[in-house]
Amino acid sequence: MFGHKVVRPSVGAAESLSGENLMRLKKIVLAMMGIPLGISAALAQTSTILSETVVTGTRLGNENTALANGTTVQGSALDNLRLTTNDAARLLEGTPGVSFYSGGGVSSLPVVDGLADDRLRLLVNGMNITSACPNHMNPALSYLDPTAVQSISVIAGITPVSLGGDSIGGTIVIRSADPVFAKAGEGVRTSGSLGAFYRSNGNVSGVNARASLASENFSISYIGSTVRAGNYKDGDGRIVRSTEYESRNNLLTLAARFGADLLSLDIGWQDIPRQGYPNQYMDMTSNKSLSFNGRYKGLFDWGQLEARAYHQAVRHKMDMLEDKANLGVLTSGTAYTMPMDTKAADSGYSVQAEIKLSARDLVRIGHEYHHYTLDDWWPPIAGYEYMMGPDTFWNINGGKRDRLAFYGEWEAKWSPAWTSQLGVRYERVSMNTGNVQGYYSNNDLMGMYPDGSIYQNDANAFNEADHKKVDNNIDWTASTRYEASSNATYDFGLARKTRSPNIYERFAWSNEAGMAGAMNNWFGDLNAYVGNLNLKPEVAHTLRATADWHDAERRDWAVRVTPFFTRVNDYINVEQNLSTTYSAPTGRTALRFVNHDARLYGLDLGASKYLGRAGGEWTGRAVLSYVRGKDLDGGTNLYNIMPLNARLALDHNLGAWSSSIEVLGVAAKNKVDAVRLEQKTSAYSLVNLRTSYTWGKLRVDAGIDNLFDKSYALPLGGLDFYQYNYLNSSTGGHLATVRGAGRSLNAGLTLSF
Repeated sequence: MFGHKVVRPSVGAAESLSGENLMRLKKIVLAMMGIPLGISAALAQTSTILSETVVTGTRLGNENTALANGTTVQGSALDNLRLTTNDAARLLEGTPGVSFYSGGGVSSLPVVDGLADDRLRLLVNGMNITSACPNHMNPALSYLDPTAVQSISVIAGITPVSLGGDSIGGTIVIRSADPVFAKAGEGVRTSGSLGAFYRSNGNVSGVNARASLASENFSISYIGSTVRAGNYKDGDGRIVRSTEYESRNNLLTLAARFGADLLSLDIGWQDIPRQGYPNQYMDMTSNKSLSFNGRYKGLFDWGQLEARAYHQAVRHKMDMLEDKANLGVLTSGTAYTMPMDTKAADSGYSVQAEIKLSARDLVRIGHEYHHYTLDDWWPPIAGYEYMMGPDTFWNINGGKRDRLAFYGEWEAKWSPAWTSQLGVRYERVSMNTGNVQGYYSNNDLMGMYPDGSIYQNDANAFNEADHKKVDNNIDWTASTRYEASSNATYDFGLARKTRSPNIYERFAWSNEAGMAGAMNNWFGDLNAYVGNLNLKPEVAHTLRATADWHDAERRDWAVRVTPFFTRVNDYINVEQNLSTTYSAPTGRTALRFVNHDARLYGLDLGASKYLGRAGGEWTGRAVLSYVRGKDLDGGTNLYNIMPLNARLALDHNLGAWSSSIEVLGVAAKNKVDAVRLEQKTSAYSLVNLRTSYTWGKLRVDAGIDNLFDKSYALPLGGLDFYQYNYLNSSTGGHLATVRGAGRSLNAGLTLSF
C-alpha cells in the first residue's frame, strides 16, 4: 500500500544530486518539517527584496506555484522583533492585514483582515490549542515564548483546506526550531545560546537559554525563558495599571531519524504566576500547562506521510491583582476578591499523505481529530454567601467540543504560467456540556429576589434544555496563479469557510449581567455577555485577488496589492439581552450572542525598493492595510475593526551591523459598534528605532520604541478598567480606552556557542 521507502542520501550523495532533484528534495523536506505545506516552497527560495528573512507568498508543492496570500517571518527579521515583545502573536507586527486585540503582556489576540481569535486557526507546532478561559486570557500563541519561535506564518482568507478547518479568517502557524543532527562523521554536535534583555518602560527584564546535543541519528534540545514586567507608562507618564506580567516557558525536544523517517517528541510546560489585563474585570493569577506533541515524518517513492498526536492540559486561575483588588474594599477592610478557575485539555491527532501523481498533479489527503474538554467554576467566598456563595458557580460543567475532519486537495501545474489548486474539507463538530448552578438558589442577593430569579431560573432553564449540538461543515477552496512574466504574477482565489461556535458562545447561561455576564467577555469592552444554544455555524465566502509586480531577480523593487471581500452568513454578533435578571454594570450593556449576516472588505498593500549603497546598503519598505466591516442585519459597524494604518521603514545594512527606522501611522477610528458602546479613538503616529551588531558569536540589539513619547489610545485596546471603576464614585471616573505604551529604551544580548 505504501510502496518503497526513499533512502535518505548521505551528505556526499546529496552534493552530487542534480540541481533540479536537489530543489525537489529540498521542498519535500521543508514541507515535512512542520512548515505549512502551502508555504514550504516559498521558504526554499531566497527573496531579498523585502528582506532576506521575511518571505511573502504561498508556495504549494511544485516549483513556482506560489499563491500570494501568505507571509512567513523568520531569521533576522524575527530576531529584531523579539527585542520588543514577549507576546509571540506580535511577531507578526507589520504584516499586511494583521492587527491585535489588546490583552495581557503575553496574550494578545491576533486579527487578520478584521477577523480575530477563534475565527482564525492557530497551530502551535502543529497542535490545536483552545483558549481555556471566559476572557480568553490563554490563547494558543501565548504558549510559546518569542525566543523559542523559529518561524511564524499567516495565511489570510483563501487557506488551503489542508491547513484550514473551523475558521473563517485564515490560519496562523507558529513553530519552534526543527531538530538538528550531526553530519556524517562529525561525531557529537553541541550548540546553544544564552540571552538577556531589558526594556525600560515597565522595567521589563528576562533571560533565555537554549542547548542541543546531537549525533547523526539522535537529538535532544531544550529552550527555556523567563520574563518579568511591571506596569508600563503611557506617553504622558501615567501608569497604565494591570499591565504587569510574569511568565516562564520550557520546551524539551527529543528526535531520532532512521533513513527517511523522522520521529520527534516535544514536551512543553508553562507557568504564568500573574498577568494583568487592563481591559478586564479579572486578571490571570496562575496558568500552568503541560503538553506532549509527537510527530512522524516519512518519505516514500510515491510522496510523503506525516502523522502527529498531541495532548495539552491546562490549569488556569483568575482573580484580581493588586491594581484591581485595591479599588474595591469590602466592609471588613479586606481586598475584594473573586476567584475563578478553569481546567481544560486539548487532545488530538492528524494524518496527511502527499502523493505525487505526475509531473503536473499533486494530491493531499488527510484526516484530523481534535477533542477539547473544559470545566469553568467559581469557588464561593466564605462570609459573603449573599453575593458569592454558599455554592460553587458552575459556568461550564463538563464542556466538550470534538472535531472530526477529512479533506482532499488537488494541485496542478498546467503550464509554466498557470497553476491551480482545488480542495474540499468536511468537518463534524459535536458539542455538549453538563448541568450548571449559580452561587445560590433561594437566598437571593440579601433577600431581594427570594424566588431565585437571579441564578436559579436560568440554571433550571439551561439544565432542562438539550445541550448536545452537532454541526456538519463543508469547506472548499479554489485558487489559481498566473505568472504573466518575470515581472508580474497574479493570484485569484475563492473559498467557502465554516466555523462552529465556541463553548462560551453556546453554553454561557446566566442572564445575571452585573457580574456573571461581565465575566464571560473576551472582547475587552467591559460589557456583559450570555450564550445562545441555538447559534448556527458561521459560513464565509471570501474572494481575494493579488497583483505582484517585481523586478526579474526580486532584488530591486516589489509591489503587492491584495483587495479582498468576505460575506459571512450567520456571523456570530450580538444583540441587546432583554432577559437580564440583574442589570449590567453602570455605563455598560447586556448582550446576547446571535447570528447575523456580515460583510467585510478591504485592501492590503506591501512595497519595497532597494535604494543603493552609501556607507552601506539602503532599502525602503511600506505596508498599508484597510478593512471595513458591517453587520448587514443590525446595520451597525463590526466591533474592533482596525482603522486605516500604514508603516514606512528605512533599513540600513553594513556588514555585521543592521539598523532600521520605522514610522507607524494610524487613522482615527470613527466607525464603531453602537450596540457594544464601542469608543472612538484619535489618529496617531509613532517612530521606532532598531539596530543590531553581530561580533563573532555575540549579538547586541538596541532600540527605542515610541521615540517621541507620544500619548495615544489603542484602537483595539478596549476600555481601561481602572478608570471605569470610578464611574460611580466621587472622583469622577469615566469611560476611556486603554492607552498605548510611551517611550521605551530596549537592549538585548545573545551569546551563541
